[in-house]
Amino acid sequence: MRHRLVKSAAAVLLLIIVPVVGLLLAWNADLLRSSFIRFASWQSGRPIDVRGALHLHLLTRSPRIEAEQVTIGNPPWTKPGIMAEVAKITVTFAPLLSHQSGLSLVKIDTAQLKFMRDSAGHANWQRVDPDKSPGGPLPMIRALELVHTHLTLVDERLHLVFDGDLSVVGPDSAQPLQMEGAGTLNQRAVTFRLKGDALPSAAPDKPYAFEFDERSSGTHFTAHGSLPRPFDLGLVDAEFDASGADLRDLYYLVGVSLPNTGTFHLQGRMVRRGSETLFDDLKVVSGQSDVSGRVSLGTQKNGRTLVHADLRSALLRLADVGLRAAGRDPHPDAPPKLFSDVQLITPATRRVDATGKYNVRRLLLSRVEVTELSAPFTIERGLITAPEVTGHFMGGNFLLNLDADANQTPARTRIEMTLTGLQLAQMPHKAEPPPYEGSLLLQIHAQGGGDSLHALAADADGNLSARVLQGTIRASLAELTGVDLRGLGLTLTGSSRDVAVHCAAADFEIHSGVMHSTRFFIDTEPVFISGEGRVLLDSEMVDLKLHGEPKRLRILRIKAPLLVQGTLLQPRFSVDVADSGLRLVDRGTPHNADCAALQLR
Repeated sequence: MRHRLVKSAAAVLLLIIVPVVGLLLAWNADLLRSSFIRFASWQSGRPIDVRGALHLHLLTRSPRIEAEQVTIGNPPWTKPGIMAEVAKITVTFAPLLSHQSGLSLVKIDTAQLKFMRDSAGHANWQRVDPDKSPGGPLPMIRALELVHTHLTLVDERLHLVFDGDLSVVGPDSAQPLQMEGAGTLNQRAVTFRLKGDALPSAAPDKPYAFEFDERSSGTHFTAHGSLPRPFDLGLVDAEFDASGADLRDLYYLVGVSLPNTGTFHLQGRMVRRGSETLFDDLKVVSGQSDVSGRVSLGTQKNGRTLVHADLRSALLRLADVGLRAAGRDPHPDAPPKLFSDVQLITPATRRVDATGKYNVRRLLLSRVEVTELSAPFTIERGLITAPEVTGHFMGGNFLLNLDADANQTPARTRIEMTLTGLQLAQMPHKAEPPPYEGSLLLQIHAQGGGDSLHALAADADGNLSARVLQGTIRASLAELTGVDLRGLGLTLTGSSRDVAVHCAAADFEIHSGVMHSTRFFIDTEPVFISGEGRVLLDSEMVDLKLHGEPKRLRILRIKAPLLVQGTLLQPRFSVDVADSGLRLVDRGTPHNADCAALQLR
């Protein structure tokens, strides 16, 4: 009863006040116009100018504003510029003294909207300065109509550039909201459609459901979810799904730089709460490879984005990643390489800070397999640290420490790697049983510039040392390094007899991606093998020459070196006939290496 009395009294007051105020307004309409524009500018926090007609219907039960040739400038927390130029805008407020609040109708006819956000997160569409307040939801809108509206969006934070038309289909407020757009996104043609609950059904205590569909460059992205608090884009719960021919093409939809792949399928869930966003239940599959896990993004006090990633793969094949996997390799017929061209350090590496880990059960590098890879990492202001990357390789273990400075172009990287207990019998080869056995110790210290493994290897400086302290080698292979009738016989008959390897050592100096041997020998029971040569890490070409000196008497020996050529993944063995000489009798040269002095620290 009391509520009805208050409403009745208010109605009576309006009947008395409206005619009086109407006379006053008519007496000084110009003053009202300028005062209203100043008030609107102050209220919105940005300059507003109305060059055309301005109709203010304020003293009615449903106040309405109609304005023509309206210009809205950028707010002070962004760089100067124009945010919107509108030929005609109509805003109708919710009826006075009703249970509703917000706006009954917003209609925009023929407009140029110019939205922007800088890398620090300052946007001209924000209601308040984000450095001073997190803001809040937009006012409730019961009906929305956009006609002949063109939108340009430059989002430096998400690396999105959109230029196209925007419209609301079917402005009937009783129907679900349908917004459509078409144009270019990051220089590629794009179309999108947003469907939401009917606007009149939106309520502050009721989630607002939506569906989103976007297509560009053969990639399809969909999402469905809700805004827990209607018109508050800082709160989002959604599930998403994407598929296409190349994962990198998602850049043309969401602005995230990802590696090239073949046909892919990505799905996950997004939860946004203000400046914190969580991508959970992530799973992407391409070829035989998969990656799953979760990634969270937040804003630090210094304004930089903090990323935390916890990712894992059951199987990751490098053949499923890169230009060749995507069918975009400019040299598709070139043989596969050990060092991948996939860009590991991107411009995003310099813009974010990150912590996380990546675990891979099986990693396939061409014919080489790494298992149980564990890679923790941190990124802070462009400095990347990956301490104690561990895994199993060729029956042994490896430990890798990596530091990279992504602030330099290209990034400068330093690695220290130790491989212990590697079993030579597990190295890729065609022979069965394997032609050599033994336990290998390998140490690598290198540094160089490059944003991919291949670029880093091609520029590397450092050293590599390898040791085998005990093992065996096929007798025919050992004898072939100092060709004689005995060695040829063993080779031609395919004998699998093995001889002992007392020890072996290989030391290389690395300069500008070229490995030069400084020491190379294999001390076997019948033959002492020495060698020299180089490995070109850019082309991955091998050029080694091995000399065998028998330790005992040999009859009719052809002294000819053994050449190891080809590539790291596909070496070729041949006899250097051009550098050969015939010896009827070779008494042999007893030569035993000091194996005890070969320990590596």
